[in-house]
Amino acid sequence: MANETQLLANLLFSETKDVDDAKAIASVVVNRMKRPERFGQTLEDVVFAPKQFSGVGGNEWNKIISGKLTKDEEDIYKHFLAISSGVLKGTIQDDTKGADHYFNPKLAHPSWAKKMKKTYTTDYHNYYKE
Repeated sequence: MANETQLLANLLFSETKDVDDAKAIASVVVNRMKRPERFGQTLEDVVFAPKQFSGVGGNEWNKIISGKLTKDEEDIYKHFLAISSGVLKGTIQDDTKGADHYFNPKLAHPSWAKKMKKTYTTDYHNYYKE
């Protein structure tokens, strides 16, 4: 079983390959952990919540679990381990201003976005606070 840093890095790798995006996604997860009544009691609860993170259980996720990363992907994953550790310890700041949701505007247009405040944008995702 993965520890918390590995679990968060697995999620990041399955959702993006971009460093800025990974920091923002990690912040979303930690922000959700600050609201256990809404998103779950633990990191595992947040990561494995149904229909929350499309990468969980997908091809990129399974590559990590099965140990089938290329050399370049291993380098990215190592970087994401450092990001995960820093965000979980609070040594990497939350640039999303408290965002607890995000989506890729090229792939999705969720109805919930209209009801939330957009707080941050990367090249790949828009970030929102409930």
